[in-house]
Amino acid sequence: MALDPVLFNTYKQYKVGTASVITWLVNQSKDTNISTKLLPAESGSKGSGRLKGKARAARKENGPKHIVPLASIPQISQSIADAAKAMVPQKIIQTLENVIAARSECNDCFEQQGPRDITTQTSNQKHQYFVEVLRETLQILKTLSRVPDQTKAAKQKASNAKVNNDIIDLQNRFDYLEVDEPTEWTSSALPSKTNKTSGTFELEPRDEDVSFAIFCLFKDLTDIRHYVRQTWAEYREHQIAFTTAALTMNTAISIFRRLNEEFIAEFPGFIDHGSIIHYLYTGYCDPNSQKEQSADFATYTGADFKVSSKIFFCDLTYEILRAFFMASRLPFYQDELSSGLHHTQDDKSLFKCLSLFGLIALKTEGNYFNDQLIHALHLLKTNNPDKNIYTWVVFAVQLFVDTRRVVGNELGKCLEEAQELRKWMSASLEQSTLFGQTSNVNGFYQLNSDRISAMKEEINLVLKEDLVQTMLEGYFEDRVDEYSWGSFYLFLNHPMLVGLIVQELLAQIHGHGIMLSGDQGAVITSIHLYNAAQQSGQISKDMEWIDFEKVIEWQSPSWTFLGARPESPGECFRHYNLVMGMSATAFSMDRRGRSTLRLHNTSRATVVPKSQKKNRRLKFMSTYVDLVHEFVKRGLYGGYGMGQTRAATEPLVMLEMLVAKYLETNTEPAGVVVSTAQQKVHPLSMISIFKDCLKSEEAILRFDLLALNQRCVELLRKVQKFCVDLSPLDYPRDEYDGDGKLNDCFSHQLAGEVGLKRYQPSRFHEACLTVKEMIAEVGDEEYRKSKARSFITGDGRKKVTEPFHTPLEDVMPLSLRSNFGLIIFAGDDPEAGITFI
Repeated sequence: MALDPVLFNTYKQYKVGTASVITWLVNQSKDTNISTKLLPAESGSKGSGRLKGKARAARKENGPKHIVPLASIPQISQSIADAAKAMVPQKIIQTLENVIAARSECNDCFEQQGPRDITTQTSNQKHQYFVEVLRETLQILKTLSRVPDQTKAAKQKASNAKVNNDIIDLQNRFDYLEVDEPTEWTSSALPSKTNKTSGTFELEPRDEDVSFAIFCLFKDLTDIRHYVRQTWAEYREHQIAFTTAALTMNTAISIFRRLNEEFIAEFPGFIDHGSIIHYLYTGYCDPNSQKEQSADFATYTGADFKVSSKIFFCDLTYEILRAFFMASRLPFYQDELSSGLHHTQDDKSLFKCLSLFGLIALKTEGNYFNDQLIHALHLLKTNNPDKNIYTWVVFAVQLFVDTRRVVGNELGKCLEEAQELRKWMSASLEQSTLFGQTSNVNGFYQLNSDRISAMKEEINLVLKEDLVQTMLEGYFEDRVDEYSWGSFYLFLNHPMLVGLIVQELLAQIHGHGIMLSGDQGAVITSIHLYNAAQQSGQISKDMEWIDFEKVIEWQSPSWTFLGARPESPGECFRHYNLVMGMSATAFSMDRRGRSTLRLHNTSRATVVPKSQKKNRRLKFMSTYVDLVHEFVKRGLYGGYGMGQTRAATEPLVMLEMLVAKYLETNTEPAGVVVSTAQQKVHPLSMISIFKDCLKSEEAILRFDLLALNQRCVELLRKVQKFCVDLSPLDYPRDEYDGDGKLNDCFSHQLAGEVGLKRYQPSRFHEACLTVKEMIAEVGDEEYRKSKARSFITGDGRKKVTEPFHTPLEDVMPLSLRSNFGLIIFAGDDPEAGITFI
């Protein structure tokens, strides 16, 4: 599944909005005399021959492309105003205003703010020309704009006020760059003939388009960078799990790559990050001027932060990658060789981790727990003869630097929490395996023994041992002490990798628990027993089995009960047996409206119809895990097995699928603008939806289904013992004893409540008392523990603000530091300044 239909970056939104305005203007001007003079001819050579394949299909669908000169736009607008035959839709005005605002923001960011000499003024005016033309056009069109209905506007304003403010902050002024879709006409309501010109219309390309595309790219990258910093700040304040922050960061790196590759596809001259910076400095600055660059040049102002050009462009990170990481095939940092270079502790940590990243990339070909940062650095060393450093890789490394700074003293806590989760997963699997040796519900444990052993081995291997140190020892052998910086050094400094590892293990445990619980049927039988006890009145409805209620919620009641939650004994009996595989025809009605189900006696005991098919399995309760797995056919007659989708290894596929599911269930999500023709979502909104989905499933992945399944088997064993020991005439031992008959006992009990003739009590009352006792003892144990395993303080709704502070040394290039004997940073305040000695 490709990401293109959903991901819609800022520059694309700008181009779509501009093209919509130009197309409307040209089509409206066809009735005027000036259109024949100003309407450009079709672009492209006429003698290029007959188009083939996709090119011919695209030409037929879209029509010819027309290039419209920028200078002609005000004249076309004026001709429409003079004719006064058409009113301008509000969305055209709104789109034009947003395009002007976008261009103005770009100019404000890049233009010279210092002393205004002639050359500087000329440079700024050149870049402001586009905005001036659009402003002139806007003033002309406003005279023809439709006045919006004030009542509708008031209602819309009131509606907008209810939208979640946190999501609104993620919107930007480009989100609305779209216009109304064409009216869909039917044969009964055909429009009058029009001389609209077929094809598409675009403005003539200009040099300023390049700088604007660069601004849009860096704006998107920086906004996402700030959002990831904000996410790690939430983890630092114990408001989200570190796995959620880790996957959000990993997915953000994949978005960086997609945005950068789309930019390079349109502007292939900017493969290297440095070429972009060079273009901006030479394009907006007078190359003959000896004056220092304005301090405000390329200063970017976001929703609630402001960063200088060196932070906006990640200058220091790019310099380190160029001077250190790209210097050799596998560079390794040595402390003794860095004396006098004025490296900060942040710099040294980055050098060391880059060394380890390079080693892992070399040994694993960049595929290490799907870590996109390691993969990015691997790509720099693969098929890159020109040693280009891609912009997305610079921002990926910058996210790593940001994470260490934002998390701060809590860095070690990620590994501590991971070790706690490892111990729980290992102990849970071990206990489940031991229980399986005495459980004969079915052959699940025997059939999956190899898989369970492999899972236990992996859990103990990847977190109990320092795999990176092992890799280091294997590479350097006798010289390993020169490059060893402590046990679990990379894990302590790279929480994203720890989060990715733990998330993968949690997904495996969840999948194993779902398969076990669904295959044995004990959980769903116990849930139906609990519901029947409540509906019969033998247990108060206020007395909830929280663990079961959560499973019902995560599975959905319609899946758990095969429809609405049953309320009467007859409904409980019917729905349970349908869930357990009994044919629906067994519960059909004859023509007189009587049930065709026959519950009858034999000489030995009462008889209940047997299920002919397998019981209904449990669904994956985590959407994330569900999207990772798929059923794969094994050979011609091998049935189906569990396989992995592309979402398991491609973060962008997972992102698109999660967002698509969100949009299916939220037709008008707050803060997300969706095109009426095709769903298109801004990257910042996508990553926000992604994080919220993961956060909502933190407790699900930490919910111990293995322990719950064991508890359900033990519950049903107690119920079975009552039945077999106290009512042997209705529950003959040879037919209802043993783990394989646990579900049959409950079905027989429900049949007795429905009216099946019995020789002895059904023992449903005793079963309800047992359920009541277990609710009092352990009714919320697994859910409570799952919440604790997320390590979240409170309800996780505390508002956390990340101010985007960066240390002063980030504006100090490494090449400049070596020129001084002593550099004094006066505190963390950028206004405090730097002293050079």
